Amino acid sequence: MNNTTAQSTLPELANSATTDQNPSAQPVMASNGIIPFEQMARPGAPHGKIEPPSEHPEGEEIRRQVEFYFSDGNLATDNHLLGLCGGRENLPVSISQILGFKKMRRFRPKTRVVESLRKSDFLEVDETGKTIKRKIPIRIPTLLDDDDDNSELAYDPASVQEERKVTPRRAKQVVPTTLRKEIPPGMTKNMIKPSGFEEGYVEGPITPDQYEEEKHMYDPDISFVERIEVAIQRFKAKRKMHQMYVEIFSKFMRFGGVDGQQRQFTGRLAKTELEEYDASEIARMMATHHVPWDRADPKRWAVDFEGIAKGFLSSYYPQYFSPETRQINRTTQVLRSFYNYILLHNVCPEYNDDILAARRICDLADKELPAVYAVGGLLPGTFNTSASALLGGYWAQIHPPNQNPDDSWDDVNRESSWTGEAPDASSKQTYRPEAMLAAFKIGVLACGGEAAYTALASDGQDISTIKDAFPVLASETVGLSVVNTEPPSDETRALYAAHNKKWSHKLQIEPLGKLICEAWAVPDLEEWDLPPKLLAAKTKAVPRRFEFWIEEKALTLCFVNMKIRATVMRLEHGIEVLDEVKLVHCSFYEFLLNELQMQAKAPKEVRFLKHRDLKAIEEQQAEEDMAVAEV
Repeated sequence: MNNTTAQSTLPELANSATTDQNPSAQPVMASNGIIPFEQMARPGAPHGKIEPPSEHPEGEEIRRQVEFYFSDGNLATDNHLLGLCGGRENLPVSISQILGFKKMRRFRPKTRVVESLRKSDFLEVDETGKTIKRKIPIRIPTLLDDDDDNSELAYDPASVQEERKVTPRRAKQVVPTTLRKEIPPGMTKNMIKPSGFEEGYVEGPITPDQYEEEKHMYDPDISFVERIEVAIQRFKAKRKMHQMYVEIFSKFMRFGGVDGQQRQFTGRLAKTELEEYDASEIARMMATHHVPWDRADPKRWAVDFEGIAKGFLSSYYPQYFSPETRQINRTTQVLRSFYNYILLHNVCPEYNDDILAARRICDLADKELPAVYAVGGLLPGTFNTSASALLGGYWAQIHPPNQNPDDSWDDVNRESSWTGEAPDASSKQTYRPEAMLAAFKIGVLACGGEAAYTALASDGQDISTIKDAFPVLASETVGLSVVNTEPPSDETRALYAAHNKKWSHKLQIEPLGKLICEAWAVPDLEEWDLPPKLLAAKTKAVPRRFEFWIEEKALTLCFVNMKIRATVMRLEHGIEVLDEVKLVHCSFYEFLLNELQMQAKAPKEVRFLKHRDLKAIEEQQAEEDMAVAEV
């Protein structure tokens, strides 16, 4: 038996030696027909040696994607991956599970992916190549942390290791998948994403090729009409034009003389069809906003960025847009973003100063438009409304002074208080006849002169005789520009405080300050067809000065150069009353003829004949021509 064993092993040793000496020799097959694992070789490799797997051809992209999965920015809010690695526990995660992610499924084979991940400076692959984890555990707060977790203040890896020695490895934590960012009402998920209209938005850097391309597109030798048309289209392409932005931008473009009709292509174009065109030609062909060529005529149109901003924000916007502050800020941000784009890409450097001035108008509109809307709801105020109603002005038709007199006004007893709403300056009780008389009388006492006080003491104690004490000398509609405001004096405040304390069960009145204005020529189209000399004389206001008594709440919202269109009553004894406030404007108010074209429609083609009649005439003409030819 021993001899047989020795004889059987000699050929095997010889074959083994032969294989070592000759690398190209075939591997020896065992008696059971299986080649030993040690002698297996990869295709193209020397027999008997194992070649380690090489890195994946897209190894750089693989590392970048997996490092993103485990990064602080993603891992802290990734419910699924946090459940796999345990957050700060930094448990190993199966590479097979990572390869099951949507963006990792195309990377095969697994062995090459593992070799690519081994070269990561951020991640660590175990010796078997089956799991992966971060080299340094995450330290920032994650979704797994409790609300009172203070781990972001201090982190000691040694304490974590010590805790893991005594604490058994916990099972995979199931994190609820319903945790999502709450979407505000009236908005969609895409509307929350950055749109390019955010405050402080900055475009990314451009490549040298893009710089040369824009330098060619916006060459100063090219007409302004062509440059601004290309800029409008490229600006829209770099912004997410949600419906709320489209409405603002489209109306702003139309107000500025830019048509909003698609000029050429209405369908999508293949890339091969656009290869022969440059960027500027593509932008013009696919533009939905274009500038007609007649806009280049300086006799009919002028380039005025600041004027368009003034006219749109001060005259057109208040008539057709919401008065909400959020809507105002959104509108000015759309305009500001467009101006920033033009400045950044150097579209028209010859108008940079004008564009900067237009951008300052947007900043001014953010401050003044909310105040204009608020003042428009408060003026003319309790005192002026009461004076107008008592003396036969505009408010006499709305609050008749001789309706439902109340004999209990002089009754100080609080049990005889008026029924209805709580007494304040905004309630209906303010405009009861007796309340209006009281508001007018205390206003004259606080702000009037000696002559007004004498008239009030003699004939101004009753509603029926108040007109005789303060006759109306004139009433006219004028334009006003605010020059200054004077708050109520200490004596005035004390007088009103004493009145409100005594009559708190009937009426509460605000103290009066002074609104000082000067005449302002209201721009309109009533005299637009006059010769230039007469038009200049018409639009020049006659120097005049007005002084009105206004409640403190409205007075604090007024600002210098605020424009008011109002009807003014001039009373005897030097009292001026704001009878009716028609409109309140910003300090930069400007009316442009562009506003007239906003409602204009393109004329339709005039057709005198119907289609079938025209076809019959053409057929008859063709028959006559054939008859002439035969002759």
